[in-house]
Amino acid sequence: MKNPKPSLHAQRVAKEQSFTESEIQDRVRWDLPILAQNSKCSVSLDLPLINCRPTAVCAAVCYAAQGRQAYRQAVLKSVAIQQMIEKDPDRVAHTVVDEAAGRAVRLAGSGEVLPSHRYLVEKIHELGGQTWEFTRRVDTHEALPHLMFSLDAGTPPSALEYIEQSVPVNRRAYLRRPNDPPAPLEVAVTFPLHGPRTPHAKAVPTHPTDCPASRDEVSGCWACRRCY
Repeated sequence: MKNPKPSLHAQRVAKEQSFTESEIQDRVRWDLPILAQNSKCSVSLDLPLINCRPTAVCAAVCYAAQGRQAYRQAVLKSVAIQQMIEKDPDRVAHTVVDEAAGRAVRLAGSGEVLPSHRYLVEKIHELGGQTWEFTRRVDTHEALPHLMFSLDAGTPPSALEYIEQSVPVNRRAYLRRPNDPPAPLEVAVTFPLHGPRTPHAKAVPTHPTDCPASRDEVSGCWACRRCY
C-alpha cells in the first residue's frame, strides 16, 4: 500500500523546515518589505505554518500552501519574519505601521498568530495601526480575544465549547467544503473552500453568511469589512 500523500499543511511545513539557518539569517533584513501584498486582503503580515495547530480539514485544504504564498521565497520570508518578531517586536510594529500607510493589515496572511504575539499586536494598535486577524488556537484567542475564531467541520468538541462560551457570533468564521454541512455554531461569515489547488467554491452550497469576496461579489475584503 502506498503511503498517503502529505497534507497541504505538511507540504508547506516541510518547506519551512528545509531552510538552513544561514538562509534564514540572510533574509532577516530590515531593508526589505515586511508586509505582503494580496489582491483580496490588501496587505498582510505572513507568518510560518509551524505556528499552526490545524484541524484535519484545515491541514488538508490549507490556503497558505497554495499559490504565491507557497513560493520558496515567500515561505522563507515568513520564517524570517517570525525571527524578526522574536528579536525586536517594537521595530516590527513600527515597520508594519509605516508600510501599511493607513491600510488595515491582515494578521496573519499565512500561518498563525501566537499568544506571544500579543505585545506585537498591541504595539501596532498603540502606534495607530489597524489589524484584522483570525486564529484556530484557543490559547491565542484567550490572549487576544478580539480575534476572529475560525472553525470547520473538523473542529474538536472542546474548541466548539470554548467558541460557544467565549467568542461572540460576530467574531466567528467557518471554512466550508462542498460536502460539509452548515456551521455547527452560528457564525458571522462562511468561507466557501477556494484556492488555486482547491478551487471548489462554486460547489459549496450558498449560505447567507458567505464571504462576498470569495463569491466574487466585491473586489476585496476592504469592501466588506465583516471580518475587521
